[in-house]
Amino acid sequence: MAKVQVKAVGDVALKILVGLLFVCIGIEGVANGGGNDLYRAIDNETVNIILGVILIVCGLLIIVPIFISGIKPVFSKYSMIIVSIVWVLVIIFSDFVYGFGNISGIEIFEWLEGFIYHILILLSILQASKGALKGIVK
Repeated sequence: MAKVQVKAVGDVALKILVGLLFVCIGIEGVANGGGNDLYRAIDNETVNIILGVILIVCGLLIIVPIFISGIKPVFSKYSMIIVSIVWVLVIIFSDFVYGFGNISGIEIFEWLEGFIYHILILLSILQASKGALKGIVK
């Protein structure tokens, strides 16, 4: 019994953290933050704001159903799919488009460290969204 409760608490905590991450990333887009390479790649303030609002809503739709019933699970499912896709795009732009050019010597380890961080977050997103992605990824 204890193992089931610990796993459930870990799953809930992971979903909350993933939701909070995307709420923060969304706020960056709405506030015209240049810290995220995906927003830098889009380079259109209007599109960044729209994407930011979408990510805020997705983050909230991941978190809120944990505490409040009545929200259809389909909203959380699509939110997890959207944040998974967005994070893959973040990895592509941050680590390969903007992060992989002119690397030499010790810089490869700095790039690798950032890439590993991004993969760890991707795996956390996939773990938190395993129910949502069940029909898509087999």
